[in-house]
Amino acid sequence: MDPLRVGDAFPDLTLESVDGTVRLSERWAVGPLVVAFMRHFGCPFCREHLILLGRAYHQICGAGGDAVAVFQYGPESTERFCQSRSVPFDCLGDPARDGYRSVALGRGPRKEYLSLKVLRQRKRVRAVGARAGIPKGDVAQRPGTFVVDPGGTVVFAHYNEDSTDNAEVADVLEAVASAAAARPQPL
Repeated sequence: MDPLRVGDAFPDLTLESVDGTVRLSERWAVGPLVVAFMRHFGCPFCREHLILLGRAYHQICGAGGDAVAVFQYGPESTERFCQSRSVPFDCLGDPARDGYRSVALGRGPRKEYLSLKVLRQRKRVRAVGARAGIPKGDVAQRPGTFVVDPGGTVVFAHYNEDSTDNAEVADVLEAVASAAAARPQPL
């Protein structure tokens, strides 16, 4: 499967929450939706991304958008992980990783998470309060961040080149604001 590009239709994923299944099309129909796929619970760079998106969540909502984080685990462990870190938006489970495959998020080589670049970037994540945890699940799973407009079209797509390469939150906010401004207003 090819990576999604701006202008492509985002797949209508059904993910798991502790309250049941969540269909993403129902979420983006209300306003632009940030969909952040994470590597694993122990990834310090994913933790950094969660912190930064959490800090920007009021701006995402203020622009008319919402956000979800997707993890490769079941809904209960995903919910516990996010609640323990006070993540202000929904965290959803994708234990079969069907969603990851649907948006063409593959696996990276060992050098993506066991390199000098990764070690050097740990100072950056500590500066925002993120720390490495115990890796569980597929540590080679690549993450990515997308913004989907209310019509289900991708307006922002960031595929991490390696584990340190998170989407810039300013770019995510710009995409949300742009998608919200372009949304037709009801009469």
